[in-house]
Amino acid sequence: ASSGQRLAPTSLRLVAGDQQPAAGGRRAGRMASELLGCGDSSESDGDAEASEAPEIPLDQFPPLPRRGPGFWSEPMLGLCIVGVLCAMLVAVTQGMAAGSEAASTSTSEEGSSLRKATVTLIWVEAITAALCTAYLLVGNAGVISRSRSTCYPMPAEVEERLRENRTLSDMKNPPGPQGSRTLGSYCVRCLVWRPPKEDDKAHHCNVCQRCVRGFDHHCGVFGRCIVRGNMPCFITLIAMMFAGMATAMVAATASVGAEAAV
Repeated sequence: ASSGQRLAPTSLRLVAGDQQPAAGGRRAGRMASELLGCGDSSESDGDAEASEAPEIPLDQFPPLPRRGPGFWSEPMLGLCIVGVLCAMLVAVTQGMAAGSEAASTSTSEEGSSLRKATVTLIWVEAITAALCTAYLLVGNAGVISRSRSTCYPMPAEVEERLRENRTLSDMKNPPGPQGSRTLGSYCVRCLVWRPPKEDDKAHHCNVCQRCVRGFDHHCGVFGRCIVRGNMPCFITLIAMMFAGMATAMVAATASVGAEAAV
């Protein structure tokens, strides 16, 4: 019994000693787990950043859609109309001016000035019409070109399909964020962001096969989209046709008057 009593304090000390390391071990374990936890979170963040693939470079984008047949054939009609009208009106005006000058016996400055004015005016109108036609055909007005500002950020589904070499033809244009003034919808054919339609009417033309801003209509005579950027040229071109007709009529009237005076 006495030996048991003597052993009891020792056993209590041993138990207490066993508990203290256990408690210390638990505290150390918690600290280690916290440290390990922090390490795991940073490593997981690093793994997430490492696993995030870089954006697809612009030079690795698929080529833009091929132009429709009308893009090449329709301008021929417009060139013929403008060319024939310009040649005809210039010829008529110059012919009438030359005829009135030959028939006129008057050497007044008024008649001579009128003939010079009509000839000069018809050439200005013809050159203006030619320049407007050239801008309509090669100006690329309103076309949304590929750039970092128009192509990125690429929608996740589009990027995923491109990385997997899957087609985008059966995919609808993903909408942009609600309330965005620049990201309206992402064209899966041109791979560009188009502005919201309520701010800047954008459209993908099936003939030109490009997205344009400020779309009004596709002109079947010149084979180009008429947009806000080239609308002044389009209106000026039409106005030159009527102005040329008026100039030719003035020249014809002056020629008839000169012949009648003779």
